[in-house]
Amino acid sequence: MSDPTATIEGKTYGEPIYKEGEAGSDLTPGELLVQTGTNAQGEPIYDAVASVEELGPQAQFAQVPSTPPQRDGSDTDPVDQTIDAGTLVEVRVFRSGDTVKGALLASGTDLATAAEADVSPGDRLGSYSDGSLKATTTAGAAVAVADEAVDNSGAAAGERARISVEVL
Repeated sequence: MSDPTATIEGKTYGEPIYKEGEAGSDLTPGELLVQTGTNAQGEPIYDAVASVEELGPQAQFAQVPSTPPQRDGSDTDPVDQTIDAGTLVEVRVFRSGDTVKGALLASGTDLATAAEADVSPGDRLGSYSDGSLKATTTAGAAVAVADEAVDNSGAAAGERARISVEVL
């Protein structure tokens, strides 16, 4: 497996499922995505989940673009490069039991309760309104459980952390 800081990958049971579509807004690899419509060519449009604790979201995450022309050409790690709105977004769908390395954990400063960004292995995680994950106790909102301890509760606004999770 390659370095998880350079890609969004995971342990998969069965063949991995990939999709492509148009980025409906600027996206970051590792964001939890939802299909928000289709473009004029009938291709799906994907955006980051925009609801806090969305019920029953599908575990699909933005991938690092596999083709260099869609990267920005800078020295910035591709996992941290923006996928511009209107360009191709590659999506990986994860199933129950799959491990996602490089998902995003919300910043505690962005959350109503900063402690929801301080997670331990086994904590249930649901969506935040920027496509990242946060600790949740809301029934039906959990999409994954944390595989590792990450404390992002004191991070500045918008500073999301990378985390390894197992899909529920």
